[in-house]
Amino acid sequence: MTTYPLSEPATIYRTDTSGGERKSVARGSLADCADILAGWSSEDRATVEIEVDDMALRYGSDEIEELLQFLREEDADRKSVAG
Repeated sequence: MTTYPLSEPATIYRTDTSGGERKSVARGSLADCADILAGWSSEDRATVEIEVDDMALRYGSDEIEELLQFLREEDADRKSVAG
């Protein structure tokens, strides 16, 4: 998975399968958005996407799960080195 700087501004949108206007759920850095979604159930995460504001880049539900897994592994690696 290609990752981008976690400091990039991003927005969480509720996915809309009906073709209507997407609704913004939260905004912040990509790291902020990941932190918010980490507290959600996988079922709830499946209903949103993260869009990196200054890039034509979207994380759909599968990519969100990959991003969260990557960040969990990075955090565990950091803790094992520090501890």
